[in-house]
Amino acid sequence: MAKIKPQEIDEFISSGRRMYEGGLATGALGAAGSRLPDGSIVLTAAGTRMGFMRPEDLLVLNTAAPPQNGREPGLDSGIIRAVLVAQPEAGAVIRVNSPYTTALAHGGRKMLDRRAELLRELGGVSFVPFYRPGTAGLAGAVAEVMRACRIALIEGQGAVVRGADLPDAIDTAEALEAAARVIFILEGSGVS
Repeated sequence: MAKIKPQEIDEFISSGRRMYEGGLATGALGAAGSRLPDGSIVLTAAGTRMGFMRPEDLLVLNTAAPPQNGREPGLDSGIIRAVLVAQPEAGAVIRVNSPYTTALAHGGRKMLDRRAELLRELGGVSFVPFYRPGTAGLAGAVAEVMRACRIALIEGQGAVVRGADLPDAIDTAEALEAAARVIFILEGSGVS
């Protein structure tokens, strides 16, 4: 794997394990990507099991060449690439499918607006209406809203979170999951 250093591989593997153990990704659901110093993007390949990631699950992409190890980019790779291109200060992007966050994405814009005060401290949360997964339209819509926020909730699908690096993005995703859980406790108890 050219251009990715051993410590960068280790960071990806430990980040994938953290996402899995924290319930942010299950099975082969979830993805991660980050910008390398040379401007290339490293991201998880299709079918990567985040909690059991191996070096061969990582792809280094640039505009000049296809991935070198024969693996294909995952369904969320377009989103990750689009956000990293649109946000020069973003060092990493993750796609999470944690239970409460995904339920919040299913709850729609009204639920998000009703409980906005619980999400305010997360660096901005925007709602993206449903687009078919893996499409350029979805990647473009997410990248556009993430110019002004750190989190995009995709209707019916989960969330995309950006950070300065992978640990920062995961910290934000964990805080989002905790806030989403509080939202559902309040919604279930009838607290307005």
